Amino acid sequence: MKLAGHQPNYIPWPGYFVKMAQCDIFFILDTAQFQTGSSSDNRNLIKASQGTQLLTVPVKRKGMGLQRFNEVTVIPGWKRHHLRALKVNYVKAPHFKEIFPLMEQVLQDTGYLIDTNIAFIKLVYDLLGLKTKLVFLSDLPQFSDLRKNELIAAICRHFSADTYLSGIGAKAYNQPEIFEKQGIKLEYLDYEPIEYPQLWGNFIPNLSIVDMLFNCGANGTRKLLLKEV
Repeated sequence: MKLAGHQPNYIPWPGYFVKMAQCDIFFILDTAQFQTGSSSDNRNLIKASQGTQLLTVPVKRKGMGLQRFNEVTVIPGWKRHHLRALKVNYVKAPHFKEIFPLMEQVLQDTGYLIDTNIAFIKLVYDLLGLKTKLVFLSDLPQFSDLRKNELIAAICRHFSADTYLSGIGAKAYNQPEIFEKQGIKLEYLDYEPIEYPQLWGNFIPNLSIVDMLFNCGANGTRKLLLKEV
């Protein structure tokens, strides 16, 4: 039983979904602390004629910025800007007519960032035909006082998972001894950006998965990302 997890990022990069596909259970940290600095929690990159364009959902900060992800509210007006940016930059993409209506459906401004992020993640989950079980941290209130590796290890024990698949970026602050003590194998995602046809010149890696979807379509994206899973 392999488990992985992540914050519910805004229109995540392809590696997010590769990690999801490579585990049996994927937990979404919807009640974890929202990051106070620059992060992909509420922003991500798409490709534009002059390089890349950063799409950011403006959020309201509470106090010193310490709040749970599912408490974060947004400043209205971002939706029209983001949809316009997607239309301007991808209207000539091969699969624009397939993907853009789906983006119009999920990029809804309900007032809470979590709603938009989860709606998009579930859309891509369905488009890729993933079978991984999705679990939300909010459904596990017994672990609300735990943090970082202690939290992950506790969730692994709860679901009888013997392996945790971590993102490579977490290697710097993971504590392997916590997992070893619990008999949990710690693995790291081995994912290299896959080159695919893009608009606007040379290939740029690590963009939001929307770039791959517009250029390759749902079926092409599925074949690219799941061929080694």
